Amino acid sequence: MPLLQELSAHSSSFDIAILAATISILLGGILFGVGLGFNARRLRLAGQEEIAQGIISCAMVGAIFSFSVFLDSATASLTPQSGLPSCPSVQNPAGSPYSFCLCHLESLSSAYLQLGNSLSRSSSISGFASSLRISAGAVSAQPFFALESASVSLAAQSQQAYYIHALSFMEFQLLDTIRTGALAVFLPAGLLLRTFFATRKIGAAAMAIAVAAYAFYPLLFLYSFSASKAGEEALRASAESGQFNSQFASIPLLDLDQTSSVRDKMNELSEGDFGSKIQPLFAFSSRAVSLAQTDLVVYPLLSLAVTIVAALQLYSLFSFQIFLPYFDAI
Repeated sequence: MPLLQELSAHSSSFDIAILAATISILLGGILFGVGLGFNARRLRLAGQEEIAQGIISCAMVGAIFSFSVFLDSATASLTPQSGLPSCPSVQNPAGSPYSFCLCHLESLSSAYLQLGNSLSRSSSISGFASSLRISAGAVSAQPFFALESASVSLAAQSQQAYYIHALSFMEFQLLDTIRTGALAVFLPAGLLLRTFFATRKIGAAAMAIAVAAYAFYPLLFLYSFSASKAGEEALRASAESGQFNSQFASIPLLDLDQTSSVRDKMNELSEGDFGSKIQPLFAFSSRAVSLAQTDLVVYPLLSLAVTIVAALQLYSLFSFQIFLPYFDAI
């Protein structure tokens, strides 16, 4: 299972944390014995607290492994096992929430890069067509001059597609960093720091961040990418733009040395209603861009808000003192 494999890959860090928890239990036992022998109530309670917290820290390791089994099985039931997008750098995309989200982010990055390239070429073709001019003595005309604004708009949508490509790549790297950092750095460091009284709150905060980031942050991504059509719309828009480009790619390759080539091409474009061919490109690309903005901006912000709330609640749980508040009250 992916999460178990990742935990096993960083087993040395957890070994150090468990060793520290064992030392904390031994020190707590010494404090408890000294407090009991010298009838020092505070010292005895401190020893009890350290013993209990050390045992809980060790138990948390087992709880994390149990949670990994549940998370992997839940992900397998939520994510589709077929029809996943192409993502060569992600192994077993349906195996864990992070793998599933990383696969879709890589696919989105590739799809919107392709869309940006295709729209950029469409913009160049329409821009060149808008500059074509026919001269008859003192009279000249640019029949497709109106396409200049369409060329500018296509260039702007091409830039939006490139921005989404960059945003997808950035979130891919960020998600991969969170996945590895939460397990390799924050979680074992939190277990280590939590076992000692002086650093218990810092350790609890590190553990809360690690568990919340790994378990809660990708959940809305998981839902979004399960129902999202952004990748399909981007590929559809790329196909429409590519069809336009292949149909009119000969425009920039006109042999301008032949005096009749421009005239013949303009007659051909006029008969084929060249201007109307551009209009569908705006609808497809606009839909693809708006869907991607929802997936890459709205859902990450919602996931971040849920993660912060979960981390605060987990911090209160992990930093809770067991014995001292009770005995201080009596």
